[in-house]
Amino acid sequence: MLDLDLPNTATTAELRGARHAAFAALGRLEGAMNGLAPEARGIFAARLVTECVIDALRVERHAFTDNRFAAWRAGVVTLSDEATNRQRSPVRIANAVVGELVAHEWQPLAEAAEAFGLLARPLRRGPGFADETDPVEDLWQASQLASEVTASADGSDLALGYADLARRHTVFAPRETQIRTFDDGVFRRAYEMAPTVPPTWSLGFYAGTVLKAEGLLRHAIPLPGAIVAHALRPDVDEAERHFAHYEAVERAARRLANSAEEVRVADAVIRERSSSLRSNSRAPLLARHLAGFGALRSDQIDRVLGVSRVGVHGMIVSLRQLGLVATTTVSGIKLHSFRTNKSAGEHVRSAQATPWAGLSKAALDEFDDAMLALEKLMPKDGS
Repeated sequence: MLDLDLPNTATTAELRGARHAAFAALGRLEGAMNGLAPEARGIFAARLVTECVIDALRVERHAFTDNRFAAWRAGVVTLSDEATNRQRSPVRIANAVVGELVAHEWQPLAEAAEAFGLLARPLRRGPGFADETDPVEDLWQASQLASEVTASADGSDLALGYADLARRHTVFAPRETQIRTFDDGVFRRAYEMAPTVPPTWSLGFYAGTVLKAEGLLRHAIPLPGAIVAHALRPDVDEAERHFAHYEAVERAARRLANSAEEVRVADAVIRERSSSLRSNSRAPLLARHLAGFGALRSDQIDRVLGVSRVGVHGMIVSLRQLGLVATTTVSGIKLHSFRTNKSAGEHVRSAQATPWAGLSKAALDEFDDAMLALEKLMPKDGS
């Protein structure tokens, strides 16, 4: 074990700096989360659930952009155009992540996971292939390691002991590249098999549990990306492994702290721009779902909010007029996403009243009645 209290050398100075940066990032994350209003916590939790799913899929070597992920979740396209190469089913991975988070101790995260399960269309198609290893087993193994570490926690090492246990575990220890040979009758050929990637996403899932036991976090939230495969490799020296681990923890905490700050600003914008709406309007709730989960199609919205298509349309119109939603079309399907900035060609409203300002309650009720009447005339199918 390296002693970071030894006199400064290039290695110990860098390690000490990386460790201090990780502590600072975790402190900033904890402060940012504590400063969130209840509604903002819901947005942050939705972002965290989404980040957990995306991190797991990317660690499992699925290649996609954030926009492609939103379109896949809406059931519009496949997750990737590339042929799979020993990757596990994205549906099975996402189901495992969401299923674990639904039972999380932090209520906003559990509620956000339940909402994600409702709006993610691919997750309704059932499990993946029967010959795949079950990702739920990876989560269970990671939880066992976390329990072992927390039971003997003595001081804070930024979950380094957790990573060291994982490094020696059969599920999480990185595999070496394998060379296979075959004879085609004329030539003897050799090819290199890419090693299977250890499911480090499941370790990040419980990194927050370890850090909570160490007194660094109030809630045992997942920290996607906090445990990286490089820090688990047996051929990497101890100093480099520790440095990679501290950097990964700092990066993961900083990313979530930045997300919490973005959420605080988004919630304030929603609150300010929605002040002219009726007190029982659900448009602000929709704006918060879009700010948390990302782009959604209309039938995802009505499923998670329990409203009609006409009701969804009315809320989107309201949010568009308030400058809180943007709509794009993917394969003929409209996806609605949260935004706060106007495009260059639009007039930015500052002190100018919103389109709903000055309308009486009677006028707003008349509008609702008209929308309900319109709903009765519209067909029930479609999206």
